[in-house]
Amino acid sequence: MALPILLGGCGDGSRPERQSATSATPTVAPPSATPRAAEGRADDVNGDGRADLVVEVDLPRANVHDLVIVHGSSQGLDQRERTVVSSKTFWSWLIDVGARADLDGDGFGDILGYGRPNEAERTRPHIFWGGPRGIDSGLPPTPIPLPGRSDVASYRTVAGDFNGDGAADVATATSSSRNDTSLTILYGPFTREGAASRESVQPSPTGAEFWRMTVDRIDGRRATRLIVYESDDGEQTSGWLLDAGPGGLAKEGRKLHKGMAAAFGDFDGDGTRDVAVGDDGGRNDEPGYETEAPSVDQTLTVYYGDGRTKAFRGTAGPAVAGDFNGDGRDDLAFGGANRPVRIFWGGSGGLRAGGGIEGVGRAAAPLAAGDYDGDGDDELALATRDDGFAVIVTDGRRVLSRFDLSPG
Repeated sequence: MALPILLGGCGDGSRPERQSATSATPTVAPPSATPRAAEGRADDVNGDGRADLVVEVDLPRANVHDLVIVHGSSQGLDQRERTVVSSKTFWSWLIDVGARADLDGDGFGDILGYGRPNEAERTRPHIFWGGPRGIDSGLPPTPIPLPGRSDVASYRTVAGDFNGDGAADVATATSSSRNDTSLTILYGPFTREGAASRESVQPSPTGAEFWRMTVDRIDGRRATRLIVYESDDGEQTSGWLLDAGPGGLAKEGRKLHKGMAAAFGDFDGDGTRDVAVGDDGGRNDEPGYETEAPSVDQTLTVYYGDGRTKAFRGTAGPAVAGDFNGDGRDDLAFGGANRPVRIFWGGSGGLRAGGGIEGVGRAAAPLAAGDYDGDGDDELALATRDDGFAVIVTDGRRVLSRFDLSPG
C-alpha cells in the first residue's frame, strides 16, 4: 500500500502490529519549573508553561522506532533537552494531538501511548507520567486496565475531555471479536495505577470495525469532539464526527467527506470549533484501487461550527492546526504527501488559501503545532524522513530552526 510519511499514526488493512526495534540510549531532560497545577497544559510534560513536542522517530531501515520528547524553551524547541524512550523499553504507536493530556490532574502533561513493553504482552493503552523532569524514560509506562471481560482487546486510543469537566478522558476502540468493535470511553481523572474514574461502552459509530480516530485538542473545560473513521486498507474513507457535552460523546455522528487527514480549530474566530478534513495522500495499492475519485483526490473540506462548508483543492498530506500569526484565529498547514505544504490562514470569513513556507522543500510534512517558546502564538513543526528524521520549526511563513532526531 502507498502511504504518506508517518507522523502521528496511520492505519492499514490489518490491526496495527509492528516488529520491535532497537534504538538509542534514553536521555532525561533536566528539571524545570514547578507547574501551576490548576492551569497545566496538556502538551507541557515538564510544567514550565511551554509546549513540548512528542513524536515517533520511526526509521525501519535503521531498525529504529523511538518515542522522543523535545522540550520547549524561551528560544523554542531545544534539541539538547530531549527525552528518548527506546523501543526496547516500550514499542509505541502514538495518535496525533490525542497523545497528550494531563490524565491525573496534577498540572503536568502526560503522554498516552498505545503499544506494549515487550512482545509477550498485548498491545494496549499506557500512560507515561509527566513531572518536573518530564517523563522518566527509564521507567515502563502504566497500563490502563481495559473494561469488562479479560479477553477485550484495544485498537488505537486517544485522549480528550469528552464531557467538558476539565478532567482528561480516554477513547479507545475495543473488541472481543473481529466483528464486535465498540467505542469505550474511560473518564478521568486516572489514578497512578492507570484506573479511570468510570467507563462507558457504546456501539461503533461507523456501524462496523474501526481503529483510526482524531480528537480535538484539550483546552480548559471545553468538551472535545471525536472523529471515528471507517476501516481502511490505505485508501481514503469517511469519518463520523461525534459531538461532545456534559453527557459525554454522542452515540451517533455526522458522516464527513472522505479523507484521513483531519484537524480541529476555530478558523473564523467566532468561538465555535470547526474541523478540516482532507486527503492524506494514502492509497490502497491493490490493482484497480490505486486512485481516488476527483472529488476526494487532493481535496480539503472545512466544516464550520455555523453549518457552512468550503472545499479547497490542490494538495494532500497530513493536516495540523494552530494560531501561527497570533491573531486569535487558528490557521491550518496541509500537504506534504510528495506535495508542497500550504498554509491556510484563518480570518473572519474562515480559512483562505495561502502559499508555501520559505525554505521548506517537498519532502517536509506537517507534524505538530504548539507554543514551544511561550510567546502566545503557535509554532508549526514539520518533519522530513529520508535516511534520517529531521524536524523543521516554522512560524508558518519562514523557517525558525532545524534539527535532526535520528539516533547516533
